[in-house]
Amino acid sequence: MSFSNTKSGLATLPKGYVAIPIAEDQKAAVLKICVLVRPKPDPVGGHLVVLRDTIDAKVFLGCIVDTSGQVHEWLELWIQTTETLINTASASRQSLSNAMLDDRWRRQCQAFAGLDEAAILKTGWESAHPPPTFLDLSARLPIHPMDTNSAAFWKLCVDEGLLQKKGLPGYSSSLHRYLYVPASGAESPFVPVTPGAPTNASTKPLSEICGDPGHIIPLNPGAGFMLVKKHFPIGLETFIDILSGAAWDGLKHGRSVLDLGEQVDALRKDGTAVTADGRLFLGTRGRCGRLVETFHLKLRLLADIVSSVHSMVHHLQRPLLNISPDNWQVKLGEPGRGLPFLWTARAVLSDPGEAIPLSIERSDLQYYLPSLAGGTSVYRPLVTSLPTKGRASVRIRRVLPDTSDTTVVEGTFTTQERIDIARHDLVWFRLNLACGDINLYARLEADSAMAAGEWRFRTVPQNINDTEVSDLRAAEGVPIPEIPFEIIPLLSSPCDLYSLAVIAIRILLVDNTNSLPVVLDETLSLPRQIEVDYDASTSLDVRIRDIFNKDKRWLESLGPHHLTFDKITSAEAFSLIPSELWWTMLAIILRMFPGLGPDSECKDYGDAQQGGLHKVFERIIADLDNLILRTRSLIVADWESNQEISAVIQRYFT
Repeated sequence: MSFSNTKSGLATLPKGYVAIPIAEDQKAAVLKICVLVRPKPDPVGGHLVVLRDTIDAKVFLGCIVDTSGQVHEWLELWIQTTETLINTASASRQSLSNAMLDDRWRRQCQAFAGLDEAAILKTGWESAHPPPTFLDLSARLPIHPMDTNSAAFWKLCVDEGLLQKKGLPGYSSSLHRYLYVPASGAESPFVPVTPGAPTNASTKPLSEICGDPGHIIPLNPGAGFMLVKKHFPIGLETFIDILSGAAWDGLKHGRSVLDLGEQVDALRKDGTAVTADGRLFLGTRGRCGRLVETFHLKLRLLADIVSSVHSMVHHLQRPLLNISPDNWQVKLGEPGRGLPFLWTARAVLSDPGEAIPLSIERSDLQYYLPSLAGGTSVYRPLVTSLPTKGRASVRIRRVLPDTSDTTVVEGTFTTQERIDIARHDLVWFRLNLACGDINLYARLEADSAMAAGEWRFRTVPQNINDTEVSDLRAAEGVPIPEIPFEIIPLLSSPCDLYSLAVIAIRILLVDNTNSLPVVLDETLSLPRQIEVDYDASTSLDVRIRDIFNKDKRWLESLGPHHLTFDKITSAEAFSLIPSELWWTMLAIILRMFPGLGPDSECKDYGDAQQGGLHKVFERIIADLDNLILRTRSLIVADWESNQEISAVIQRYFT
């Protein structure tokens, strides 16, 4: 079926799946918010379609259906959970709590609304806890557990005094959660709904209130906040390959392939809509035109991605720190008849990041650490790995009052550990003095040290009481050995800029003949080659041009022929895409890598101003917008004819 001839955006439920309302009050609604359920579980995927897991949420596939069962919109159901954080080192180290996670959740919801308010369905559960919810597979209805004695519903307990009275962890100060019956007050039993939650004589297991496990499955047993937003089934990496000319297998749930309607089905490998209605340049005769068109469409896609990160960081004033193509979906609009639908595509940020705040005690500074669940990734710099730890010796040189409220300590730091520290990074160390342990946070300065293996340090301003200040002054000049230390890298929005640079390489330079790690390595070699004959008076794009002209191997590894899966030589590709535009594109990517040299937008991964973390993206966005405007003229004008005329004129000049 032709995509542009589609008369309706509606869809039917995939075969073998049903839609179950997510709450009691949705059962009687004309348009119901539902979760997609497979009554007979998929051998791999189970009953529910899990789209993704984040550090504080599980995201399920849902939909809006009418009374006839017609699907009007596909949805993402974000359900808050603390399970991922309970067992991480970050949780114990930073004393994460439900109160902090709830505040984080509300801020993320506001940021999503700022990105695309029309994509958010306001239910009130974004900031108010819904009732704990289970699904009855037999009746195909939601269940909110009810106490058999009082006929009252179970709810999440946020009463700190009551929890303390029962000898249980408080809601605001811990990551544990308990259900209770408010009508019963202190007489109510308490049901733990988080892994490892402490139990005692006042608690009873969840299995006693949720019904028969044979046909009852949990949806939101912990009464976590919920966010309902529109779902766009096409992932970014899938769409990149579609633009390059690859086919798509469709959205999968375990071993099942979900049919989500004509709009999505048009991109599957057994459809013809991509070649028939997706592009301006069609068929084998349009191979050269498709290369130029793909360059323009991929630049637009990249600009959407960078702009969405800029907006999210601006709203949250924290980095994301886990950027990869999985953070985005691609939304296709409804084009008019005869218009190419790939031109309606827009990248939509679907994951707000996993940066965990690390507050520096007795200070106003705010640092961020990545979720340990993220691990290593080609899209993230190695600096986001675990901090360096060890033992050191410290000599305090002097104790200075910074202001009337804060104190600064200067001294010398010595260790045999290998330290690679950036100028914004902090070192934490603990001094055991007469008054007890004092945690200090300092920046190291290798240049001012007097001997090898030593660093001068200056602590950040901290609120230290008079007794501690007195003990610190008494320790001036005294070597203090065997103190524990830890290097805390200042990770900020430049980390996200690095990830965006790798995504740009994935979009523009990776095809079916190479791989991302190989192309990334070759791209990172380019600035090192530029430094050999560095000339500050020459623009970066001109220096890139000179390197490509000197060594033709660069043309093969980083040329525009990698834009599509079509067989095309680098020389032919450069005859279609003006080389100055390609040099400009490569210059934009190189500037995005922090600390590569004087051309980098940021000096290191912490080089972002407090309160203006989003500003590191603004020059990149402006450069991309300018390049998009210039590449558009390649498509709407007869560039090949212009090149022929230019060649004739050039011959006369010669």
